[in-house]
Amino acid sequence: MRSLPILLPAAVIKARACPLASIRQVRTWRLRFVEHAAGADRLPRPAGWSDVVEAHAVPRDGHAVELVGDGFRAAWDAPHRVDGPVRLRGELVVDPLDGLETTGRIHRVRLLTETVREDTPGERRVALTARDLSAVPKAVDDTHDRGVLLDVELGVT
Repeated sequence: MRSLPILLPAAVIKARACPLASIRQVRTWRLRFVEHAAGADRLPRPAGWSDVVEAHAVPRDGHAVELVGDGFRAAWDAPHRVDGPVRLRGELVVDPLDGLETTGRIHRVRLLTETVREDTPGERRVALTARDLSAVPKAVDDTHDRGVLLDVELGVT
């Protein structure tokens, strides 16, 4: 089974801009790839969520690129013209307006909640907790919840 972690941002859930979905349902998501900025490797991640994406870049207008991977497609605003195989660090994020369609069966849903502590003045520590759910919630706390991480099985119809 080829599985793909997809972030459904809290803002998209709050705006009700995506279909409600639960485990074992087949859904089509519109995906965008969001590249990590330098130093983002220190961001906390729940187990099983890799930030490495391998795909084939197909140039579009300007710096817009279509990423075609093993069972998925995603839009990417590349920093420069890119054509051919790429290995990128970042996240596949649901973008209902500008993303490209990818279909798969949901096999895990996790609510991602960030907590920030300041142990010493000026030094913040961010912790990320992942709580398993049976479905995408109708509402989230967009001040603390980063969104929902969907593990999607690709190659199903």
